[in-house]
Amino acid sequence: MQILNSGEYTGKIVQKVRVDDSVITNTLYSKKLSCPEWHYHENLHICFVFQGGKAETRHTTKYADRNGSIFFYHSQERHRWISPQPVSKSANIEIGQKFLEQYNISETAIKEAVQNRVDAKTLFLKIQKEMVINDENTNPAVQSLLLELISQPENIRSQNLPYWVIKLRELLHDNWNEEITLPEIAQIVQVHPVTISKYFRKYFSCTLGEYRRKLKVEKSIDLIKSFDKSLSEIAFDCSFSDQSHFIRNFKESTGFLPKDFRKF
Repeated sequence: MQILNSGEYTGKIVQKVRVDDSVITNTLYSKKLSCPEWHYHENLHICFVFQGGKAETRHTTKYADRNGSIFFYHSQERHRWISPQPVSKSANIEIGQKFLEQYNISETAIKEAVQNRVDAKTLFLKIQKEMVINDENTNPAVQSLLLELISQPENIRSQNLPYWVIKLRELLHDNWNEEITLPEIAQIVQVHPVTISKYFRKYFSCTLGEYRRKLKVEKSIDLIKSFDKSLSEIAFDCSFSDQSHFIRNFKESTGFLPKDFRKF
């Protein structure tokens, strides 16, 4: 089995930034660079596939994910890459042991934080945008964004959430592109609208409106890279009021203009 040391990938590394003993890359894959052999990384590895999709095998079970998939691998967790498309692009974050010890955070806690973040993809893209800028502020900016991505406030860990908060999160994610009023939400989750208004920021770290906009931007990331629709169609599908509103929110959330991310 192939063992990949720090900073090594089966694809072609386009950009690379180091933060302490962690490595963040922009990596290009192709069918030619598929890796049908089992391998694992020395360190824990988070991969955001933002174009082309990826098919891989774990424990002899083959599966494929659409564009926009985020994969998490513990250190030394075996996997293999089989690109189903001519070209695939991904952002990779590899976190070293010294980084874990320095910030007193476990691999399991990082996995839970990334999986629970509504804005995980946008934070990945903000990191990539800083790498494109590549000036004297890039390293500290990337470090700050990385810590934001992998950290989860104590008050939003699943085991500490009231049932209505869990139900509310599921409702918002399942109906991300539908207009639901606060009274309707309150009726469904069976708490008073005042309760939601008072405690939403505590459990979601933003307002209800901000959370719903984050959901829309996250969904639009996958659509932009599919190349099947125009930006105006994507804005409509993601329930933005118009294309300008969509562009403004996407730029604010990711650092990219939608048209520039489509080319990235």
